[in-house]
Amino acid sequence: MDHHLMAWLCAIVCFAQVWSLPTNCILHKNLMKTSYTLLETMGGLFPLQCLKDHVSISFPQYVFQSNNTQQATGVEKAIYQTLQNIDTLFENDAQTSGMAQKLDDFQNIIYRQIEDSKCVMNKFEATQDFPSRDVALKAYFEIISTVVKEKGFSYCAWEIVRKEILRTLKFILTQNSDIML
Repeated sequence: MDHHLMAWLCAIVCFAQVWSLPTNCILHKNLMKTSYTLLETMGGLFPLQCLKDHVSISFPQYVFQSNNTQQATGVEKAIYQTLQNIDTLFENDAQTSGMAQKLDDFQNIIYRQIEDSKCVMNKFEATQDFPSRDVALKAYFEIISTVVKEKGFSYCAWEIVRKEILRTLKFILTQNSDIML
């Protein structure tokens, strides 16, 4: 085989590989909004029959807040970890009253957001505050997971999860629209 042809083929293959790789790390605002909307439309207000099961869970809003651009990476990582935790929560059989397609769409969009933004975790600039954010997120999602388990993965347990995740997504959308594209 001609050496020039081989060199051109190698160059084309390398270029195709580089071209197909993502060139930036994006948290998609429109996907976050779509996730919120899908989860919101899986049910209405918190069901009356579940009021007796209602549990107050402290929401760590500070993990999604930053006072300056140096904390933005910590917030991005917190959002990414939140998406990971949401994905883990919904791996269990969520009871959604016949909303299987919306739940499937929701899970697919969460997964896409995770894939599109996983490079956020490779950012190193000014992330000294991320470990404390991560600890708070882990504690928050452990409480949610425990509630679901203690309530036997019931319909009301999943309504508590839905309410908490809606609150989380809404807070992310309202407080962090500047770091999402």
